[in-house]
Amino acid sequence: MSEKINILLVEDNPGDARLIDIYMQDAFEDNYTLEISEDLLSSLNKLKDQNFDIIIADLTLPDSEGLDTFIKIHECKIDTPIIVLTGVEDESIGLNAVKFGAQDFLIKGKIKEKELQRSINYSIERHKLLKELSENSKKLQEKTDALTKEQLKLAEAQKLAHVGSWELNFADLSFIWSDELYRIYGVEPGVFIPTIENFMEFIHPDDKENALNIAKEYTSSQYLLDYYYRIVRSTGEIRVINGRGEPIFDQDGNLIRAIGTAQDVTERVHEEELEKLSLAATKSYNSVIITDSFGKIEWVNEGFKKLTGYTLEDVNSVNELLKRGDLKELKQQKKYYQTIRKNKKPVSYEHKNYAKNGKDFWVITTLTPVLDKMGKVGRIIAIDSDITSRKQMEEELVLANKISAHLLKKGNKALNDLLQTQTQLKETMKVKEQFLANMSHEIRTPMNAIIGFTELIIKTNLSSEQKQYIDAIKISGKNLLIIINDVLDFSKIQSGKVIFEKIEISISKVIFNAINLMVPKTIAKKIELTSEIDPQIPEFVYGDPTRLNQILLNLLGNAIKFTENGKVHLTVTCLANKNEVVELLFSVIDTGIGIPKDKLTTIFEGFMQASNETTRKHGGTGLGLTIVKQLIEQQNGTISVKSNIGEGSTFSFNLFFDKIDAPKTIQQSCETIKRKEIRNLSILLVEDNYLNQLLATKVLTNWNWKVDVAENGLIAIEKLKQNNFDLVLMDIQLPEMDGYEATKYIRHELQSPKSKIPIIAMTAHAFSGEDLKCKEAGMDDYISKPFNEDDLYTKILTILNIKNEIYEQRN
Repeated sequence: MSEKINILLVEDNPGDARLIDIYMQDAFEDNYTLEISEDLLSSLNKLKDQNFDIIIADLTLPDSEGLDTFIKIHECKIDTPIIVLTGVEDESIGLNAVKFGAQDFLIKGKIKEKELQRSINYSIERHKLLKELSENSKKLQEKTDALTKEQLKLAEAQKLAHVGSWELNFADLSFIWSDELYRIYGVEPGVFIPTIENFMEFIHPDDKENALNIAKEYTSSQYLLDYYYRIVRSTGEIRVINGRGEPIFDQDGNLIRAIGTAQDVTERVHEEELEKLSLAATKSYNSVIITDSFGKIEWVNEGFKKLTGYTLEDVNSVNELLKRGDLKELKQQKKYYQTIRKNKKPVSYEHKNYAKNGKDFWVITTLTPVLDKMGKVGRIIAIDSDITSRKQMEEELVLANKISAHLLKKGNKALNDLLQTQTQLKETMKVKEQFLANMSHEIRTPMNAIIGFTELIIKTNLSSEQKQYIDAIKISGKNLLIIINDVLDFSKIQSGKVIFEKIEISISKVIFNAINLMVPKTIAKKIELTSEIDPQIPEFVYGDPTRLNQILLNLLGNAIKFTENGKVHLTVTCLANKNEVVELLFSVIDTGIGIPKDKLTTIFEGFMQASNETTRKHGGTGLGLTIVKQLIEQQNGTISVKSNIGEGSTFSFNLFFDKIDAPKTIQQSCETIKRKEIRNLSILLVEDNYLNQLLATKVLTNWNWKVDVAENGLIAIEKLKQNNFDLVLMDIQLPEMDGYEATKYIRHELQSPKSKIPIIAMTAHAFSGEDLKCKEAGMDDYISKPFNEDDLYTKILTILNIKNEIYEQRN
């Protein structure tokens, strides 16, 4: 490692602290520093003064106890990943700490070098990823806020300038208007839908042809278009609009859209009383010029002098408009004068001029014809309205539009970054799933030996005291296995990897089996266990017996666990029997301690129980009811609970089953095969764990079968080449060559008949899809550790019975 890992260990037990230090030396050599605090107060002081890469904290300290210890440390150094140390009895505290923000928890007495190293590396990397995700999310929000502010500024600026904006997309002819543009046209957003057809309805009848010609110019022009037109509002009011638009082309020169602005300039265009305006021009604030019909200047007012700096003597008889302050380079706007002489109607246009001192300014020029007695254009009155301030504002608006577009582009990039972050999060979930799979293997491997040897010891002659101790070990082992299964089931359900079967089942048989499994517990507690099945329920239906049995055993187990006196009663009622589906209602009723009303809404949440006292007294992960609820809901059912303190609880759920046309007889299970049918088998056991080797060998030799052991896949292949075996029991996680590789080699590289030898996977991996993975590798069947002797025996008999004819031909 390039940098040292700075670690704070909060542990008051010197022996445990020394053991962790030894493991750290083995795992990280000299690439770490370790600070040790023996109580909460001293650890909090160190956290204030120093920075650490990770905190490993025992929650049971001289001055603090339990989850409060984690909360105080977490609040003090919330940006540092924390690993919680807990005892076996306090494992639920470790799980709760993970829920409240701890990266991992380790069980004291079971910590190993690799486990500690893996937990530290995983916690640091996961914390970095979560921090990065949080920062990315914050940056995206900041960018979104900035874009929103810019859009609000743009809308406000348009409102102040009475300038509306629009955008036309030529691909789908979608028309987007700003709020100010709706106000200019006198319509309400949401009521009026802007389309090309609706827009044309507003155009003054005399201006429609000109408006269509301007629209055509967008397809050929490469420049900004500037034009005037009149609209007729719904009230009949006529307004003069100055429109500006710019066509936008793609890289291939195809017109894709147009953007522009529209301003109401009615008050600046004077279409009436033109003679009165010319007589009053002397007092007009605007610049007024009187020319002949060809544009030769005859008279100017004071407004013109103030605007341009020129006098009448400067421009008298000049028939060219001012340009850059040089009279010799003035450029005539001939087309507008030609239009007036032809149409005898006012013309308005916008253009830039330059004063005598060289300063530029923008004006709207309105050319109004004055007709003589013959009806011809005798003179033309040109009124210039200074719009320099407005043009500057428009330029600012264009800049704001560009900035908004830029921010929008950056916002889209931020969105793409978020999508990439989500992809990274999915990868993190895959790491979590792999972590759970590895943890399952690491825990189930020793559990297989503990439970297996316990079963073997029970079959020997024991004193009553020894049997009591062994029974306690057996119960503890099975309880731990239940907890492991709960956590794995919870993870599988949350990841959506639970697959439901739809096979022929007998509801009465599932109920009978579930009750029989619970009877020993009720006898031990001296409570009554009964069941009642509605006679209207069909004999056989299609459904998933495994998941139904899992739900019933969980609810019955909970009812028995929390009932000290009285009884537990299971009822099954037929709610509906129509068409192809049967709806059944299952109810588990007990006379137990009951559930507080304020806890009824939370008991189905993960890691939650009615109270801390419940956890301490009765144990469990708090996942059972969560798993039950999700299994029911994923089969389109619902679950509910009613309860009173001291009176008991009723858990009810409904499920739907497909009906079977005619009653059928369930085929006899392979469990009825007697052991005496196959004897003296030769088994190759491929297993690297010494205790599991010893256990499996003992179980198999008790059945009078021969057993040979291979520690890895390479040794197994060599033994198969040199000897004949009837069957292989193959572990998955092996040194040198794992079970998958070994199986593929046997199937594809060995010659027949040895390539066809039956292989059963026997592994501590118990995660979703493991059985399918084994089948794809070429194995015939799969059994998880800890294994049940009867299940193993049945699978071996079944495999050999199926393969018997083929195998006899091989030998």
